[in-house]
Amino acid sequence: MTINVKAYANADDILIAWQPDTWSNDWVGFQLERRNNITQQTTVLSNRIPPKPGEKPVADAGISSTQSPFRRCIWTDHSVIDTENVSYRVTAMKNGANGTFTPDPASVSAWTAPTVASGDTGGGLSAYFNRGTLMSQIVSRFVHGDTSDASLRNFVNGLSDPANQARRYLSGDALHEILAFLHDADLRGSQVHAAIYEMNDEELVGALKPFGSRGNVLLGNGSATKPNIAGELSGAGLTVKHRDLSNAGRSSPSVHNKFVVESDAHGNAIRVLTGSTNWTTTGLCTQLNNVLIIENAAIAKRYLDQWGKLVAAGNAMPPALKASNSTPTSDSNISVYFAATNGEAEFKPVLDLIKNAKDGALFLMFMPGQSPLLSALLDRAQQNDVYVRGVVSTMMASKNGDIVSVGGQVVKSGAPAQSFHDDVQLPHGVNATNEPSWADVEFSVSQIRSAGMIAIVHSKTIVIDPFSDNCAVITGSHNFSVAASEKNDENLVIIRGNKKLAQAYALHINGVYDHYSWRGYLGSGGNADQIYSLDGWKPGGGKEQELDFWMEEPVPPRPTRAGGGGGGGMVQQAGSAGGAAKKAAKKAPKKVAAAKRTAKASVKKSAKKSAKKSAKKSAKKSVKKSAKKAKAKKPAKAKTAKKAKARKAKARKSKR
Repeated sequence: MTINVKAYANADDILIAWQPDTWSNDWVGFQLERRNNITQQTTVLSNRIPPKPGEKPVADAGISSTQSPFRRCIWTDHSVIDTENVSYRVTAMKNGANGTFTPDPASVSAWTAPTVASGDTGGGLSAYFNRGTLMSQIVSRFVHGDTSDASLRNFVNGLSDPANQARRYLSGDALHEILAFLHDADLRGSQVHAAIYEMNDEELVGALKPFGSRGNVLLGNGSATKPNIAGELSGAGLTVKHRDLSNAGRSSPSVHNKFVVESDAHGNAIRVLTGSTNWTTTGLCTQLNNVLIIENAAIAKRYLDQWGKLVAAGNAMPPALKASNSTPTSDSNISVYFAATNGEAEFKPVLDLIKNAKDGALFLMFMPGQSPLLSALLDRAQQNDVYVRGVVSTMMASKNGDIVSVGGQVVKSGAPAQSFHDDVQLPHGVNATNEPSWADVEFSVSQIRSAGMIAIVHSKTIVIDPFSDNCAVITGSHNFSVAASEKNDENLVIIRGNKKLAQAYALHINGVYDHYSWRGYLGSGGNADQIYSLDGWKPGGGKEQELDFWMEEPVPPRPTRAGGGGGGGMVQQAGSAGGAAKKAAKKAPKKVAAAKRTAKASVKKSAKKSAKKSAKKSAKKSVKKSAKKAKAKKPAKAKTAKKAKARKAKARKSKR
């Protein structure tokens, strides 16, 4: 028997997926090893779930997967260090004596190809992410299990301190790379032009000050900007401009960009930093965000030109600016739109990408409202013909701006969208039966809101077919909403054909989806002990579609029961065409590629046959219906003609 293993990386994590060609009934889980390809040192990765249901939380370092095997076939290694070159190996585990586990020597996989954890995805593109999830087990460990309101206030107050350990962890690579971008630009004697929606993080403000007269900042109308920021920057010699599309000090319509352009001493644009990250402590630490760096002179120049156009427009959105925004700037595989646009121009290419997705679509959205992009993705999820996973985050504010609710949905192909909200977070809304015995108590959303923080998915990203040469990433500041398209200052970047970038964003989205879908599953009554079963990962199980996607195998649609969430057994048997081809592929590992082609052809043929049959049936039904109508109309027509003839005869008689 063979276990096939794949690994994918971004700057922060490496996702490992594995799939046996045949399953043994003796297997109860898997051991996962990591090898440093430089030092050749091998490490057994740790699990944070105890060996058996009902046991208490394990130590902070976790427990070796030799002693507590992973009961799944996809795992994300968060402990890998940036730029490490590593490979992974999987071994199936069986029950041993006295509650222990023993490896199955016949199952040991080959090592994966060397994988490097890096934000550099080639082609002058780099992607970085933070870890801003306050409702998480790591935060519980930072506060040593004290999830009281007082503990949360102390925790939040510490996040503005650059030396704070929790700040460094939660802000992750996003903060590090913004600081590095500014530091390197300053060392080169470059100029910077920044358009920032809101700013209050002192470390980021401090990183701008060394530019002096080489620094230019356009501050938007975000309500979180501290009153002293503009004065501090002006005092350091920077040029500070303001823009307020509300013309009344409100945060909407939003001057919503978060970009910085670096130009050389002669004013030639070199590169640009964009993404979803607000320059606030909240944006860095308590919201999930991304940073994209584009080293492309033509694209950077367009951003620099936009900075000048926004300053020239003052607090207005003149027709000329909208017209300019509606025409994309493209160079190589990168296109950029700015908003507001005419006729939602920036949505049209994205809708085409969603419509033409062949393998999968993954996404994160914040406050999209009645977005045509969200509607298109929900349609693809309902069709269940490609792999779809996404999280939509929403919040509601009162008239005075206080956040009164935070919620959203997790979206999964073939299943109804499932809501998550305040009471989904542990321990609220999860009864004792469904609360994992091994989980640490977490802060709730209501507590975080009371402390003046907003815990949301703020990253705005769509990824299409990340394993294909035709892959695409859509990101930037844009909320993907109609309001943002019609009224806001935004930027939206579309990057095609960069598989490393697409996979980096796919990992980011997958981690967010897993976080919320698991909590949504528990909050809707799901049994936490289901995590100890491998059934969902086997052929026909609820996780098979997910595993096929990450193993880059055909993902035929599967009929599903109502309900989404993180359950492993919610999906029924696989479709016959795709399932049969997949089994054939597993019986002959050397013919996997041929089997994949057969699967795709089989599914396509099956769909074509079904469509033809349906069309024939529909046509037959239509003809039958038309004939019936014609038959019904015939007597009526004859009757009408008879009456008309009688009337004419009567008229002639009267005339005579």
